[in-house]
This record gives sequence, structure tokens and C-alpha cells, in this order.
Amino acid sequence: MAAASDLAKERGIAGTTIARVCQRSGLPVSSVYWHFKDKDHLFAEVIRTSFARWLVSVPRWDVEPGTTVAEGLRGVLGQSTRTFADMPAFLRIGMQVLLDTSEDQVKTREAYLDVRQQVHRMITAWMTQILPGALGPDTAEDLASLVVAMSDGMIVGSQIYPDWNAEEYVDLLAGAIAGITQSSA
Repeated sequence: MAAASDLAKERGIAGTTIARVCQRSGLPVSSVYWHFKDKDHLFAEVIRTSFARWLVSVPRWDVEPGTTVAEGLRGVLGQSTRTFADMPAFLRIGMQVLLDTSEDQVKTREAYLDVRQQVHRMITAWMTQILPGALGPDTAEDLASLVVAMSDGMIVGSQIYPDWNAEEYVDLLAGAIAGITQSSA
């Protein structure tokens, strides 16, 4: 899986073949196919494994007593955006297949969408706990969708602009959501 991840970083998924993965890893083709049906299943597992490793390295979406929405978002998103420099494989590969609806990477795309959904559920649960009760679960879910979408944009921005400062956008998002929650309460 490490060889597949490294090759996808260098060549993209389309330029990564099982033969190249085997050459890089030193494993025979039969060993790779013993564990994975095909390249798509291999990359789906790379996404799941990378996400699990990343998840233990970033702050949890826990609610500390007295934490405001803005403080919580700055804390968690600020830590998460610091990983963009060493982009985890699940993000790098996931962003490659996110808009690709071809049949070549169906399992890989599904794995990435599952990861995104898990993050969305975590953020929704956090928002539900921290938002004023009058806002309700629909608002928590909508704001979680906004955070996930903004995070996607920050990932793309970090790859496009050499002087990208994600913390400025985290502050902007945190302030906007805090304003929304205060005016809606």
C-alpha cells in the first residue's frame, strides 16, 4: 500500500499500475492480487488505511465546556490544515477520484466518499453539541456540510498557491459560522 501511495503521488492513479506497485514494493504480482482484486480495490484500501492513521493524529471533535463555536473550529480545523503540507494519501488520492465518475476507480471513489461522510458525521455531532439548542439538527448538518466543502477548497488552494495560509481561511470560516449561529439563535 505504501508503494501504491507513493506512486500515486508521483504519477497519479492513472499512471500507477499493479506492475509498477510490484516493482516498487518488491512483491510478486500474485501477492498483490492475493490481497486485492484489482488496482481499484488496492487504492480503496490505501484511502481507508491512510484515513485511519490520519484520524488518530488530528484533534478530536470533542466539546470542551465553555468552548465557543469559533474557538472549537479554529482549534480543530487549524490542526487539520497543518497536515496539508504532508498531504495524507487519502486526501491526495481522494481528490484525484472525487470528480471522476468513470468505472475505473469506483471502489476508490466510494472509499473516499465514505471517509468524507464519516468526517461529516463527526462534525455534525460536534455542531449539535456546541450550537444553541434553538438552531436544531438541520443547522448542525448544514454547517457541517459547509465545513467539509470549505476544507475541500482549502485542500485545493494549498496545492495551487505557493504562499497559501490556510489559517486565514480557518479564521474566516470560524468567524462566519459563529456569526451565523449567533444571529440565528
